[in-house]
Amino acid sequence: MITAVLVDDELINNSNLKALLNRHCPKINVIATTTNADEAKIQIMELKPDVVFLDIEMPDKNGFDLLKSIKEPNFDVVFVTAYDNYGIMAIKFSALDYLLKPINITELKKTIERVEQSVQVKKQNARLDNLLELLDKKHNNDSQKIALPTQKETYLVPVKEIVRCESSNNYTTFFLTNGSSHLISRPLYEYDELLSPYGFVRCHQSHLVNKTHVTSILNEDAGYLILDYTDQKIPIAKQRKSEVKSLLRM
Repeated sequence: MITAVLVDDELINNSNLKALLNRHCPKINVIATTTNADEAKIQIMELKPDVVFLDIEMPDKNGFDLLKSIKEPNFDVVFVTAYDNYGIMAIKFSALDYLLKPINITELKKTIERVEQSVQVKKQNARLDNLLELLDKKHNNDSQKIALPTQKETYLVPVKEIVRCESSNNYTTFFLTNGSSHLISRPLYEYDELLSPYGFVRCHQSHLVNKTHVTSILNEDAGYLILDYTDQKIPIAKQRKSEVKSLLRM
């Protein structure tokens, strides 16, 4: 069994989530519920749960404040929120799990499957650290890291070391400046959303490139981007050519 604590400022939300977990996720054992961050901290420190289902928006102290108050958290976290805002972007950047209210049963089951794997290998803490640093804005664009969860482990990679991303169905391959690559089981459009503020350009349905590594545009066919690593040629979709040139200012 995986022990869980539920944290939400509305009692009805805790009750609903507990009922959903009992009905659809029998491996989750809810050992406590609470409606505020201070009480949640006490319960977490005393009960040492495997996972905390944590509401983000709460009065006085929110879910992120709670995490910041706990030194070296040794539990998994699933964020639960009704708002798709900056906090969600930071959560995605750190490859952490979240559920949007009202909770979808299919998404809940998928999340619990990932929680089971994460709890087994205890790989959460580095991603939590990355999230809190993002929220505190300790990193600028040059030092920011993104979590890349592969089948074997999760890599925290500096954004500036990503040369390009390439999609294959619902998978994305990241190519780095050191010549390595990582295959991630998430679609490219998710990373387009996350990386575009960091100077990445979607030049093609299957390609996302870091514009700092673009050296020129080759005017063959619809066009190609030439990258500074091994002179790679990345195709430009015809309908995107004007937008790409504008973003690259070429």
